[in-house]
Amino acid sequence: MPILCWVYFNGRHYDEAEAQARKTLEMDPRFYVAHFYLGEALQFQGKLTDGTAEFQKSADLNNDPFSFAMLGQAYARQGKTDEARKVLARLREQAKSQYISPYAFAVVLTALGDKAHAIDELEHGYDDTGFYISLIKVDPLFDDLRGDPRFEALVQKVTGPKTKGDQ
Repeated sequence: MPILCWVYFNGRHYDEAEAQARKTLEMDPRFYVAHFYLGEALQFQGKLTDGTAEFQKSADLNNDPFSFAMLGQAYARQGKTDEARKVLARLREQAKSQYISPYAFAVVLTALGDKAHAIDELEHGYDDTGFYISLIKVDPLFDDLRGDPRFEALVQKVTGPKTKGDQ
């Protein structure tokens, strides 16, 4: 069921993503991925405080670096830049002992408004051949980067040349 949340989220169907995440949490309230997706859906519905709480639950349940990245970006979008920078510092420290996708850093940096460094991280993610980089064309978390020539060039590099049907 989490994959359906992900599909709804990336299709920008946030109400459906929320409903699906809530159904999943009815079955297993400790499933950190469902809290993660619920946080995304709530955030993009404009419910940042509720979304942030879900990202915190997700991180608490699994200590997942990407959940922390989502928590950091939520703080940044709420104007809590000190908290967001603390999360970013924690991720950088964690990266010294375990792999953390550059995509996670890019999510926080984008929300902080540091577009150049966010794109640097995404480019590193491309070079690193991580899975997440394949999502940049559709991921709403990077809507703030759309239109930037470096970002658009990276999208083309990842997904291939535009066709007539591309928007």
